Amino acid sequence: MPALILHDGADHKNVLLEDFSDGGLAVQANQHLIIDTGEGMILDPGGHKVYSKVLGATMTALGKAKLKYIFLSHQDPDIVAAVNGWLMTTDAVAYVSKLWIRFVPHFGLDRLVQDRLLPIPDEGMRLKLGARELIMLPAHFLH
Repeated sequence: MPALILHDGADHKNVLLEDFSDGGLAVQANQHLIIDTGEGMILDPGGHKVYSKVLGATMTALGKAKLKYIFLSHQDPDIVAAVNGWLMTTDAVAYVSKLWIRFVPHFGLDRLVQDRLLPIPDEGMRLKLGARELIMLPAHFLH
């Protein structure tokens, strides 16, 4: 699967999961994977049509690392429609701005995983990923 390593340090990696749209009309979701000290976060994993390809590429890039977080920068189907699949097949927790959290269930969020979709407050928050701390700061309508 297409992947471009943007940074590869001793314990920190940033991977761009390149275009999975197969040249169709679908918008590229700009999927990124951050891996730090054995833990990973996928950013904007995409919709249903690319789910299996992006999941496969993510698991390959993670290697022995564990997917801890799914970050959804907004509620649109190009980046969020397959979140139910991600939550059903991994132990990851998904984060989306509290402004958009009520839109996500419209894409078929199963009750079994709805407690793993969490809001990012307007003032932002911090998440520990591996040995590092990430600052999650909503920037509404700037996705």
